[in-house]
Amino acid sequence: MTTAHAQLNHWHRRQAALLYHFSSLPYLNGLLEKINQLISFTDDILEDRGGLDAAGRSLAHWQPADTAGHFSTHAFPALVDFREKVIRAIAARSYERYSEAGERQCSRMLQEYAYQMIWATGEQEASFQGRAEAVFKYAGNISRMMRRPTTWNDFVFSLLWEQNRQDFPRIPCFRVRTDIECVSGQTPPRTGVYVPQDDPMGALQFGWTGGYGELGDTYTLNDFGKIAFERVGRAGLWSDESGLHALINESQHRDLPKIDDSDRARVDFAPAAVALQGFEGRLCKWYFVEMLEGEYEDHDGGYAGRA
Repeated sequence: MTTAHAQLNHWHRRQAALLYHFSSLPYLNGLLEKINQLISFTDDILEDRGGLDAAGRSLAHWQPADTAGHFSTHAFPALVDFREKVIRAIAARSYERYSEAGERQCSRMLQEYAYQMIWATGEQEASFQGRAEAVFKYAGNISRMMRRPTTWNDFVFSLLWEQNRQDFPRIPCFRVRTDIECVSGQTPPRTGVYVPQDDPMGALQFGWTGGYGELGDTYTLNDFGKIAFERVGRAGLWSDESGLHALINESQHRDLPKIDDSDRARVDFAPAAVALQGFEGRLCKWYFVEMLEGEYEDHDGGYAGRA
């Protein structure tokens, strides 16, 4: 990359689109909306079932932890704290501050105090659990990206793309700013996405200027990962299950330390097994990736015009 505005490759464009999407204020506002909906639903079922506490303890021998009152006192505040953390995170964006979403703490509290919602109907409990899991999954895309050090690699991005590609009927256009550079371990000069300067297989990262947003090592193919690349090609990485399964079962690869016999027995697990063995972190120099507002391209890289 030596020109003023170098180009991202096909897979790096997808990575940049995901990173800008998950780090965006609209995505964070979407999390707040989902938490509010979960809190409202929980309010409704607590109101609906709360009157059963006395009868349940008297007739069904409920323990104190089995009651709606116990849930309301110990579990429900975790949802409220989760919402407050997201509200603070939204306000912090004006100072270029980014952070994890806080879903892990909320999830642990709910698992501790809401393991058995005896006070609710089976339908209500299943609905609550499903809604909560959906919120935590949504929030996890923020938290895993903001966590330092980040360990996202090309395989992780490929999974995220398949899980979220419905959100990208078009991909934003990007410009690689070779005049804006950074080095692993440093706080970047601008908040946004960065691409390794010299490694087409190195994973992109998101960094920010408002504290604790430094760029880490890029995760790229090691020697075994390069063998997999040569065997199945760029397009076959993470999708050619049969080719990767054959690779990890070759005699010269039987002693790979991170792949055991149970992994080798499953064709569908071969991409994950190769990914487990095939990456390493390394220091690198980075270029800033600028997203061009209102300009898009199709998934094959063709220009799709302005919004």
